[in-house]
Amino acid sequence: MKIKKYEGSTEKEAMLKVKDELGKEALIVSVKNIKPKGIYKIFRKPYVEVTAALDDRSLVQKEKASERELNQENSNLNKSLQGTPIPLGENEPFLQLLKSLSATSRSEKEQKKGEPVYESKTYDEEPSTKNPNVSEDSPLLKVVYEQLLENELDELYINQLMVGLGELSYEQSTHIDDIVSIVYKRIVKQLSDLETIKLTKGKAKTVAFVGPTGVGKTTTIAKIASYFTLNLEKKVALITADTYRIAAVEQLRTYANILNIPIKVVYSSLELKEAIDSFRDVDLILIDTAGRSHKNLEHQNELAKLLNEIEEKEVYLVLSLATKYKDLEKITDAYRDISSYKLIFTKLDETSCYGNILNIKLKTDAMLSYVTFGQNVPDDISEVNVHEIAKKILGGCE
Repeated sequence: MKIKKYEGSTEKEAMLKVKDELGKEALIVSVKNIKPKGIYKIFRKPYVEVTAALDDRSLVQKEKASERELNQENSNLNKSLQGTPIPLGENEPFLQLLKSLSATSRSEKEQKKGEPVYESKTYDEEPSTKNPNVSEDSPLLKVVYEQLLENELDELYINQLMVGLGELSYEQSTHIDDIVSIVYKRIVKQLSDLETIKLTKGKAKTVAFVGPTGVGKTTTIAKIASYFTLNLEKKVALITADTYRIAAVEQLRTYANILNIPIKVVYSSLELKEAIDSFRDVDLILIDTAGRSHKNLEHQNELAKLLNEIEEKEVYLVLSLATKYKDLEKITDAYRDISSYKLIFTKLDETSCYGNILNIKLKTDAMLSYVTFGQNVPDDISEVNVHEIAKKILGGCE
């Protein structure tokens, strides 16, 4: 049994290919409408894929018939070639197209020869929003640029990613895959500064989680507590200073009861310090803080005072990937006085655009740590996989 897939812009076109190769005896296994994804959707339109099968006996008969037809074709071709060669003619459409493309290519190369990749300009007026590394007539770079822009990557960082690619895009041997590969490696390199929670033997690690309201701090803490308790069999304790929301306290208390780990609720920086001291025999102390508005300076000062009471700590800023970049900029600005925080991005399941991970990483120069992608505890959390994030950023939003 021979099984093969055939593609066509329409079902009829694909079926004709099946008939031409396998004949009327072919069995249609499946018909699928395929929509290209990621960066290649720009180059390819949706198409139909037909999977067909042919019995071996029918195949042998068809191959014999095809061989006879091929022999006859070759005989006819040899006869025709003995005469005068057939000219394509100046009006042949394909020849005209080839000439046109050749002329355009030569013209582009002559124009670009010796030119710098981009020019540094001083603007007296409002600067142009166009990427200085992407020429209007550089289609390969424009495709990648537009994909990154679609994925909500800031133009400043797109420019950085595409520096030096202008001349490469005009080389005859350069393919879109070459450009994508270079940009992909650059994104991976920029994302690769990672750090997750690492325990110290014989000493309690204290970790505080901060961030705006509604980003999923409490659920994220529950996931991390579950991982260290159930998977690594470590002693974990919880502290919540989120007394603004009774529901948050009860939620964390519920998780503590399920995991059979201690929890304390604190209302002041002094109580926080005492609670940490009481948990010195555990491996990991996780602290939940109240969600703070980045616009409320008083709340930010309260948080800073609270964290200052913790002598040795790690701080994780929890952000929702579903938040707009302009808002994320303002949020991170509000937390700039907190030294050496690491980044956790939540709600990856609520957006298909991943550009803000790179935006915020480059803006803050903070280390990436975890991402979450659902409400399930403890499953929907993982350490950042920079290769997967880079692929998502290059793939565009769907």
